[in-house]
Amino acid sequence: MRSTTMSLIAITWLLSTPAQAQAQTLTQALALAYRSNPTLLGEQANQRAVTENSSQSRAGWRPTVTVNMDANYQQGPYTNAFALGTYTSNYAEGYVTAKQTIYSFGHVANQVRAADARSRAEGHALRLTESQVFTNAITAYMDVLRDRNVLEVRRADLDMLARQVKLTTSRYTLGGQPSEQVTRTDVEQAETRRRSAEVALTQAQATLAASEALFRAVIGVEPKNLAMPDELPGIPSNIQQAVQTAIAANPQLAQMRETKDATAADIDTARSQWGPQIQVQGTFGTIGPGSPFRGREYSEQVSGTVSLVQPIYNGDLYNSQIRQARAKDEQARQNVELARRTALQNVGTNWQAVENGLEAIKAGMAEVQSGETTLKGYQLEYGYGLRSTTDVLYADQNLRTAQVELASSRHDTIVAEATLLAAMGRLQASDLLPNERHYNADAKFQRARTRGWEPLQAPISAIDKAGW
Repeated sequence: MRSTTMSLIAITWLLSTPAQAQAQTLTQALALAYRSNPTLLGEQANQRAVTENSSQSRAGWRPTVTVNMDANYQQGPYTNAFALGTYTSNYAEGYVTAKQTIYSFGHVANQVRAADARSRAEGHALRLTESQVFTNAITAYMDVLRDRNVLEVRRADLDMLARQVKLTTSRYTLGGQPSEQVTRTDVEQAETRRRSAEVALTQAQATLAASEALFRAVIGVEPKNLAMPDELPGIPSNIQQAVQTAIAANPQLAQMRETKDATAADIDTARSQWGPQIQVQGTFGTIGPGSPFRGREYSEQVSGTVSLVQPIYNGDLYNSQIRQARAKDEQARQNVELARRTALQNVGTNWQAVENGLEAIKAGMAEVQSGETTLKGYQLEYGYGLRSTTDVLYADQNLRTAQVELASSRHDTIVAEATLLAAMGRLQASDLLPNERHYNADAKFQRARTRGWEPLQAPISAIDKAGW
């Protein structure tokens, strides 16, 4: 039923406006916004930056290798008096040091858990930004459509009232049969309505200019010959389905869930600081005289160290960090519940707005049709002296009000559909632009997780995860 109603609305819109070649459809506008909107592109860059935390956290499972080279020359007295002799220090050395953490009591493992959860949360934050950009783009598109329609209504109103003023003034000047005579009050009444129409036209022009400026800011191009869109894709058949979809796919709710997973990992990260850490370190190098260089005089140095560190007391630092992490985890849990309630509220509110909007459109179309018939009849009867100037002006005012309200209802219904889909998590490029090349946040995240991988990571990570 909804599809039939929206199709009828679109047909009626097209029949009520002149035919325009190469209309700029809503899908085309959304594609332009998706490719060029700076807010969305900036959030995509931020998502790539956040996913690097997943790569950085895994560095704790990987070895570090450094190369150091030093040269030293120093000459000075053995005592404060040079007469007692001097000493000379002259050497150069170079060495390679490799360090590997064998076990961190799950510290690195929990840091990885937290980083991965926050990377996934940022992916959902990108989805949220994407839906917000699409909502803004749809709103800007419909703003221009509505305000252009209102401007045409105001122009038609002014033209009609200008003709009415001429007709009323002519009748007042020429007189005629008693049934055709008008008074000075009729002339002034028509003039007042015409001046009000001029003001309304000026206001409509200013409103349209603001809407077109917003269109350029969000979508990035000038609004051309816009076409009235049909129903947005993905509107469910009932509110229960909308609610279920929102619980599963609302981007803000999904983001808060992943953030909750990250804060739970933060608690384990803080707790793991109390455990032992085992590291191995090896050094290989050579040392000899710096100047003059004699390679045969250089000797090799090799060393290896295994260290175990067990914290005993640190002034309650670790315990405080654990308490802090638990408090933030509770905050994250409350944020999940808040996001769930907000999603359900948005679904319920906008579902009702869509239903009311469709009914308002059907009623508005009937009201406009009735108003057009009434105005034409009153104008005809006015010519025969059967209607007064007030009757004609009243009929015109009712028609223009109905036309403006119909344009607003069309606008509000599509915007409510967009907001409903956004609350459901279905206002994404994959839903609206199936033929567009999409930014793949999951692929960026998986690439960050595997970037820099080396063979020791697998066994070290398995050991480090033991007990967690």
